[in-house]
Amino acid sequence: MALKKSEQVAQPADDNNLVCSCTEGNSWHLQSLPEMDSALFNNWVELVESRTGMRIPENRKSFLLSKLSIRMREIKIASYQAYLELVSDEQRGLVEWETLVDRLTVHETRFWRDDSIFQLIQKEYIEKNSLLKHKQLNLQVWSVGCATGEEPYSLALWFEHFCTMNSIENKQGVHATDISLAALATAREGLYPENRLTNLPDGYLNYYFSKVEKDKYKVNDNLKERVCFTKLNLLKMDSFPFSEFDIIVCQNVMIYFDQALRIRILNEFANHLKVGGILILGAGEVLAWNHPGMESVTFPSTLAFRRSCE
Repeated sequence: MALKKSEQVAQPADDNNLVCSCTEGNSWHLQSLPEMDSALFNNWVELVESRTGMRIPENRKSFLLSKLSIRMREIKIASYQAYLELVSDEQRGLVEWETLVDRLTVHETRFWRDDSIFQLIQKEYIEKNSLLKHKQLNLQVWSVGCATGEEPYSLALWFEHFCTMNSIENKQGVHATDISLAALATAREGLYPENRLTNLPDGYLNYYFSKVEKDKYKVNDNLKERVCFTKLNLLKMDSFPFSEFDIIVCQNVMIYFDQALRIRILNEFANHLKVGGILILGAGEVLAWNHPGMESVTFPSTLAFRRSCE
């Protein structure tokens, strides 16, 4: 989705302290970022980590400064300290904090990003559990860190097509969660530019989407009804009212967290799986996780675990 002109930013390398800003007359120019001392940077890091679990290392300082500076210009706040005080106020700054979280999380994704997970679901779950002999496929799937919805819709697409091809009733549902309210709003709308859909298999675009603008497509209602979008902060997973999932997909989410928090979150995922259920992660996201109730699943190009016992 194209950004509005006031939201467009340059993407400098971490050692380049420049951002793109808009001045009177709508002329654009490069402007140096304000300085932030180590103590204030640490305060920002601690606030973000305590509320979201996301750790911003020193080498990502320019990323933080650029996101803060752009938003501060939009709402006319002159200093990092004043902005910190605003978003730290859990009443006065609640709405602004939600906006900032959306800016700090990355939503770059697309449909059908990783075909190997669908093959894993078919081979390691559906076929191993002999589900094809039943007249319906009734699975509960959780897409964690769903961003703007491309992953959960891709999962719903795959299940719908798989059931059609195998002449069984599709009863599955996808629970999709993310920390960003803005991303979830986009996901619920289900409207995407054509360049997000280029990976779809032949025929899927015309069958499961409707063209509504020159280069934009909307997910058809019968598919949207299979996906439920909910806000969830993974630090507060005990507030998530669902469990006993058949499949949990969590890709490119754990990279935000340090190792200790990754292990804590993975243990929570294990508790949300039914016995025999599968957890699918991004390749290389997790090292040295040993859970007594989980076993590794060996499958090409994937990192996955199966719940083996209670």
